[in-house]
Amino acid sequence: MINSPLFCNGGETKLVETFNTSEIIADYKNMNIDVQRFFKEDSILLYECVRTGYRFYYPFSTIGDAKFYDDLSKDRNNYYSHRWEHKIALNYINKSDSVLEIGSGFGVFLNLLKQKKIKAKGLELNPHAVKQCKSQGLDVKEALIQQEALQLKNAYSIICYFQVLEHITEVHDFIKSSLDTLKKDGKLIIGVPNNNPYLFINDKYHTLNLPPHHAGLWNKKSLKSLETIFPLKLEEITFEPLVKTYSYFLNFQINNSNVLVKIILKTLNKLIPRILKKVLCKFIKGRNVLVVFKKTI
Repeated sequence: MINSPLFCNGGETKLVETFNTSEIIADYKNMNIDVQRFFKEDSILLYECVRTGYRFYYPFSTIGDAKFYDDLSKDRNNYYSHRWEHKIALNYINKSDSVLEIGSGFGVFLNLLKQKKIKAKGLELNPHAVKQCKSQGLDVKEALIQQEALQLKNAYSIICYFQVLEHITEVHDFIKSSLDTLKKDGKLIIGVPNNNPYLFINDKYHTLNLPPHHAGLWNKKSLKSLETIFPLKLEEITFEPLVKTYSYFLNFQINNSNVLVKIILKTLNKLIPRILKKVLCKFIKGRNVLVVFKKTI
């Protein structure tokens, strides 16, 4: 039986999807990235945690290593870039806070904190990114949060990670270690792709939402469930406005929907494009979500 990685002592799961590995390998090859070494079988599986709704790919050996992320960051200039959630997260951080960012990339968010004279440090596993951060005078080291937790307990008032949690296989240990370094009443700020409604449901073979890049799929339900597993209280959940990725969303729907939906969308986009955009952006959430928790003990 495959246990849910959200629990330290197992958790019931169910199989929800099977993916053809040859198709995944081919899609990454189109991005000039060789991922064949990660796939030993003809297919990979997607399981769902029955209690929380968290979905994760299996086996875990298909998830990327340091070389994969180094290759990806070199091939995609915008991989570590300014993100919608950075600006939102700043609203929850004060000048008196001590911040640890896990997965600092090239230091985009740390630089925003530096500009505001907020004390912050970062952890990053990509040696190329760590070197870039240090060259900017940022306090970043190549280490796991589990290592940091062994040395520093209750040290930070803010722990944050943006576009990181979806890459983690040992989810329970990762979050627990994060909280071990966080002070009581401190904030845990998490930004991840929103896999409800369309990033997975309508685009399940979206290359960068599959292994080796992503290990798990998060949505409102699974994120909110964290407060039932860890000493956390959910304070805020915010979705990126669809307007920021509207063109991608509309084009994908037109190209991949059934004939009737395709005709309707094309017609409306031709006759009343502004109204169509306004309606869709009002009722459909965007592709990223930010949650803010408070540590309760």
